[in-house]
Amino acid sequence: MGRLHNWFVGEKKKISSMTPRTAAEYIWDYYKLWIIGIVCLVSLGLFVYGRVSTAMSEHWCYIMFADTRAEAGSGSKIWEDFVEYTGYDTSQKLLEFNAEAYFDYAENLGRGNRYYEMFAGFTDAGLLDAVTMETDSLTLLGASGRLLDLSRPECASIKEKYGDRFLYALPIDTEYSTEEVPVGIDISDSRIVTEYHIYDESCALGIGAFSGHIEAVEAFLDFLYAE
Repeated sequence: MGRLHNWFVGEKKKISSMTPRTAAEYIWDYYKLWIIGIVCLVSLGLFVYGRVSTAMSEHWCYIMFADTRAEAGSGSKIWEDFVEYTGYDTSQKLLEFNAEAYFDYAENLGRGNRYYEMFAGFTDAGLLDAVTMETDSLTLLGASGRLLDLSRPECASIKEKYGDRFLYALPIDTEYSTEEVPVGIDISDSRIVTEYHIYDESCALGIGAFSGHIEAVEAFLDFLYAE
């Protein structure tokens, strides 16, 4: 740190003794790669932020079906049936179903799995609204803090309808809670298993910790149990 400080002081003194034009030429000649790199990094950050912000505002809902080989992506039968059920205009906003996230959180807590990293990134950015996976796996995932606590006021309607199906987990972050909190909903007896066969037996749904479309997730739950 001392050598870096001395270098900085020396450069500052050298530049201050130059004319503005000479100083600008000196800085560009010696530091143009750093300047270009910083500009590119800032531009990339602004681009990613803009794309994520735009994506969030242009989605009806983004649901991830983890660890399944079934056809459940956008354009699949379950996607088409949900669009018909809700009446969502997919030319106005996107309804994204992602069935290409192959990670079983119960096996390795997502360590080193690029699909889990995608899930974590989408969740932290607020893009992901809901995720489904086998019940045990989702309950473990809920302890990580990336699933919404379903006891929150914004989930009151969901709790009223599906509270008897809630799954609980003890948060890793004990500052948040030292008691188990509801992190998922057991939907093993819903159409997602009995009709669409996306999972063989157990299945649960969790809401992304920063979801902005909880009402759409509730609509998806209602759809799964509609007659």
